[in-house]
Amino acid sequence: ALARLAIETSRLHTDLVHRSEFDLLTDIQNRFSLEKHLEDLIQAARQSASIFGLIYIDLNEFKQVNDQHGHQIGDIYLQQVAQRIKKQLRPGDTFARLGGDEFAVLVPELRNCVMLEEIALRLERCFDKPFNLDGAIVYHGSASVGTALYPEDATTKDGLFTAADAAMYCAKKT
Repeated sequence: ALARLAIETSRLHTDLVHRSEFDLLTDIQNRFSLEKHLEDLIQAARQSASIFGLIYIDLNEFKQVNDQHGHQIGDIYLQQVAQRIKKQLRPGDTFARLGGDEFAVLVPELRNCVMLEEIALRLERCFDKPFNLDGAIVYHGSASVGTALYPEDATTKDGLFTAADAAMYCAKKT
């Protein structure tokens, strides 16, 4: 009985840790997990004088998907978006859903800002093909993407988020 209790407790602990660090809908990391990785990356970059990037992604017209097709289709759309974005990233990149229709990617091990811009462009292009949502509905999606480079744009977690968010809004307006 004690062994069974220990196994169940361990399983519950593992489940709680996963739920605290991952988005339940998309099964990618959440804001809490991303911020933890970002703080660690800032410390490492300070010590090694390296650079890294943060990419902020906001889905365009996501509200219309929910309004026209319902929240269940909106959830499927978010899941497919997450799958497409994941395919564009390198193994060491950290991808997270910040909430709603906002995502972010931490891009360590950059040689220059051009590499960051190339990844951001790949992320924008992954919306070019139609989305087949629940077998019948096809939606052409798009996203606005903004980037921030450490330490050029900011040297703090909040500063990097602000810089990437501002760049994303600039892209959204254009």
